[in-house]
Amino acid sequence: MTTTKGKASARAKTQTKTKVTTPDHKEISIETKNKANTENCSQCRGSHYVLTNVKGHVHGELCACFKCPECGGRGHVFIEDETGISSLRECGCATLVHRLKKLNEAGIPGKFSGTQLETFQPIGASQKMALRIAKDFVQDYGTSAQGLLFMGRPGLGKTHLAVSIIKTLILEKGADCKFVDFFQLLSDIRFGYSQDLSEQAIINPYVAAPVLVIDELAKGRNTEWELTMLDQIISSRYNAADKITLFTTNYLDQEANPKKSGKGDSHVDTGSGNGRKVMSGDETLQEKIGERIYSRLVEMCRSVKLEGMDYRQEMQGKMTAPTASRPAKRRS
Repeated sequence: MTTTKGKASARAKTQTKTKVTTPDHKEISIETKNKANTENCSQCRGSHYVLTNVKGHVHGELCACFKCPECGGRGHVFIEDETGISSLRECGCATLVHRLKKLNEAGIPGKFSGTQLETFQPIGASQKMALRIAKDFVQDYGTSAQGLLFMGRPGLGKTHLAVSIIKTLILEKGADCKFVDFFQLLSDIRFGYSQDLSEQAIINPYVAAPVLVIDELAKGRNTEWELTMLDQIISSRYNAADKITLFTTNYLDQEANPKKSGKGDSHVDTGSGNGRKVMSGDETLQEKIGERIYSRLVEMCRSVKLEGMDYRQEMQGKMTAPTASRPAKRRS
């Protein structure tokens, strides 16, 4: 004969709770049925969501294993107050749905669907330090408006870290984040002008974003018009004082090989329009974007310099890209 206590114990074994923080900073628990099924799910590994590449961008959706026992997936529940009056309220599970929507609107390139801080494998001291800084940044989010400026040669994992930061901020803290490649940023602005949009309407999405990632800063020719647009966006965010900006750039704040000027390794700047050869050590970030913008960056961000072997080449063959990301298993 099964006792009431035994039944309660059996129900507890088939349910698991996931704690999330709501936008008003209240901690709630999302209860899901069948703990074994959710934690051992081959798709989400207990995170309750799956990230995939949809039309070139990261797309998140609830995993098939997740079903809220409170609302049955409707997202709303009836709550009865002390007077016996019932009202329709948003269910706690809707918090995760809202965060996935924010992630889908962040503009993160689809190739980073499986990218996480946990999947970054540092090679050398500078990459280990960069990973630690990235983790500390996420942990301390909300205490400071200082951003990060990831600097280093191509292939060192700068974008991996920047993307991982905003994915974590969105999914774990509910932050509003936006990602844009420097070329795409300029392209969007040109398109806005071609549609006769006001200058404010064109740049406002980048000025207003609470957390903004600008990838590949200073890539290309950096004409006077391009630098004017960049200056306007950065200055607006700088003056707001409550906006966080993350940058990645292949240019350093000093010459890479000052003693070998003109004799260092070279690469072709495919974004320059004329395929000119750029020697390592030829141009610094300050020379590319100008003293005024550079000065703002230094004040807005903590510089994080990465050195060493090409991260992408080193990792190639060690990891097999999945068709859908499998988030790290949640710790109890």
